[in-house]
Amino acid sequence: MVLSLEWRSDLLIMFLTAIYTLLSILVPKFLKEKEIITKFTARKLIHSFSGLAVLVAPYLNHPILAVIFAILMTTLMRFSSKKSKTKPLKQLFDAISEDEELQLGYLQGPYSYCLAITILIFIFTFFSDKFFIPISAILIMMYADVLAAFIGKKYGKHHINIPWVGNKRTLEGSLTFFGSSLVISIFSFFFFGQILPGKSIILTTGNVFLLSFLISFISTFLELFSPSKYDDLIVPLGSTLIVSICAILMNVW
Repeated sequence: MVLSLEWRSDLLIMFLTAIYTLLSILVPKFLKEKEIITKFTARKLIHSFSGLAVLVAPYLNHPILAVIFAILMTTLMRFSSKKSKTKPLKQLFDAISEDEELQLGYLQGPYSYCLAITILIFIFTFFSDKFFIPISAILIMMYADVLAAFIGKKYGKHHINIPWVGNKRTLEGSLTFFGSSLVISIFSFFFFGQILPGKSIILTTGNVFLLSFLISFISTFLELFSPSKYDDLIVPLGSTLIVSICAILMNVW
């Protein structure tokens, strides 16, 4: 059986994506084991780079391949535990687990992160000309959340007390989240909606800015009020759903 050019192209893209993703996990893990970087830094490096694999989705002829890959990564994170009998999975847990995850026994944060990506990519295989919406939401989860946490902890003076969220929120952190989300989403919608759209529809410049503002505002609101345990799921899924509804009302869908 001879594979078509489209399938061969997609398989090559996914092969390179798999190599990149594994390196983005294994390199920080190795550096942590050699005590070159801290556990916190290793975790943030993996968080900031591994998820970029999602960027290939708009360019695949068969986006189901991205779903399969996302499922594999989600499974990898779920079974990376302190009781894992598979040595590399236990080593990964030891390298990047947080204190709360030591009690849970598995990497709850990275698992939720991968699960959110898997759900979004699966849903948008049926709407593959609009991948710019979930990609924007995922990139916000990857970068705005990290930057907001850093600014909030270092410079936060005005605390926002919300009993059920777990971690403390600050006005400075939330403003940072919104500002960085806006920059990220404008880039995402411009890049995947105009510059290199792949299989995506072309967005007008007006729609780029409107969708960017909407997803930034909604993501900030959801992040502010979401329990810290579940914000990696709630923020990208919730913002994608609401912005998708707005896109339908705007005749962008």
